[in-house]
Amino acid sequence: MPTNRTPIQRRRQMSFSEEMALEFGDSPPTTFATDQERRAAWEQHRDYLMAKCDRGWRPAAWWDYDAPRLGVRRPRDPEYEKAALWEAGLLTPEEKATLERDWRQHFDEANSPDYFGHCIGYDKARHCAVWAKGEEARKAHYKWAGIPRALIKRWAEERERPAPQARRAAKSNGGLPDQPPPAA
Repeated sequence: MPTNRTPIQRRRQMSFSEEMALEFGDSPPTTFATDQERRAAWEQHRDYLMAKCDRGWRPAAWWDYDAPRLGVRRPRDPEYEKAALWEAGLLTPEEKATLERDWRQHFDEANSPDYFGHCIGYDKARHCAVWAKGEEARKAHYKWAGIPRALIKRWAEERERPAPQARRAAKSNGGLPDQPPPAA
């Protein structure tokens, strides 16, 4: 008896190694025989793999095949991939909000008045960690967190600008900072 149902289109299942090669890269190439085979697998499974993306992460195959088409170059430093997507305007609104909140937290942490240091490596001769302090530590922390340079600049300018309440108080005191009330 004939029906008017549409057959379900099922995508070919990937092996674990194929999925990992598309998500994280395949170096040296052992999973796919050719780049055309890898590209075809990406085209077939793109929607599935992209649905797993969040917080600014993209699969290696996206960087290899889709990013060049969109005019985005993959940064050499993997920590800056999210910032590259932010700068290109390729994040979803949810990803953008989440990343900016996380980046702001790291920025504020790096600029807190408390002591701040950042581990920048390991000294093999002395068998200990090497810690940066001050401005060097802040810059290392920004790089580690992958904060876009434009946000660092904007937030640094905000920190240098006095708060509106302080500006109003200074204006009402003839340009002087708040003065304690005179002792009686």
